[in-house]
Amino acid sequence: INAWRRAQDHALQAAPATALGYGHPVGEPALREAIAQYLRVSRGVRCDASRIVITEGAQGALALCVQLLTNPGDTAWLEDPGYRGAKSAFHGGDLDVVAMRVDADGIVIPENAWHERPPRLIQTTPSHQYPTGAVLSLPRRLALIERARQAGAWIIEDDYDSEFRHQGEPIAAMQGLVEDAPVLYVGTFSKTMFPALRLGFLVLPEAIASQAMPSIIEMMRGGHRLEQLTMAAFMENGQFSRHLGRMRRLYRERQAALREALATHLGIEHEVLGGHSGLHLTVRLPAQYPDKEIVQQMRKLGMNPGALSSFAVTPRTEDNGLVIGYGNTGAERFAGLVRKIGEVALGLKGSRSAP
Repeated sequence: INAWRRAQDHALQAAPATALGYGHPVGEPALREAIAQYLRVSRGVRCDASRIVITEGAQGALALCVQLLTNPGDTAWLEDPGYRGAKSAFHGGDLDVVAMRVDADGIVIPENAWHERPPRLIQTTPSHQYPTGAVLSLPRRLALIERARQAGAWIIEDDYDSEFRHQGEPIAAMQGLVEDAPVLYVGTFSKTMFPALRLGFLVLPEAIASQAMPSIIEMMRGGHRLEQLTMAAFMENGQFSRHLGRMRRLYRERQAALREALATHLGIEHEVLGGHSGLHLTVRLPAQYPDKEIVQQMRKLGMNPGALSSFAVTPRTEDNGLVIGYGNTGAERFAGLVRKIGEVALGLKGSRSAP
């Protein structure tokens, strides 16, 4: 809070009175430049500031992709289980949404799908799949890029929490793997900073950036100027990098504590998925413990896990489980909270068939 306040004070003192009016529709130049520099160094993204658009969170970036690149009735492929915000953005554009299952190595695309229901958009979270935590393997990344190029499709790479890598070497963004990849890169400060900031960004492919910018300028109005200038100052003075370093250590410790609490206190059979990155663990449960009923009971007790089955378009038996975040909960509370989840689950055992 103190570091953010200092950056905010600096932005306010440096900003002219005109900063209270509408800004550039695609975002403040200082923030776009800071993001471009950060992405090139930390994520291996091929970009410059001219290809970056500041949006109202990642959801605004997804909606913009739909507006720019699709017509009603076009086909869009969606990870399953996957991010519900992407599903909402696709339905908002009246797209024909096709669910593509996810396994331990990320999105799985059957060969016949390219011929039977070719996509215009493909949504994926390759560095840390939401909610399963899978990492899209390098062979699948390269194959997806090549097949999308052949099909004239565009890939939306949602890189929402890749900064928080807890195991192994950092994974570079898919967008930077090959030159001129047909990838629209989406990022957000909601996870790295705080949700109320409501700042996201979209990196346009070089092939369409110059053509798309006039349309984007017509569609958008430059807002959140002071927040954007503050974020730019926060990045330029090194506070953002230091903040990420502190948060990586904190979240790594919290994840380890949550794993220990699950192993010691849950008291029912379970499987922990993913965990290489991010701010949550997904816990797969046997079908006799219905995840949606467990979530309903936990919310009455002031807890807010997610039901894994609710992220699936067509839930399967293996989609029964809980998505448990640890970003805003102290590690000292995990033992008691996990024990309570186990007690609720045991009380509901067999009450209803899970998906």
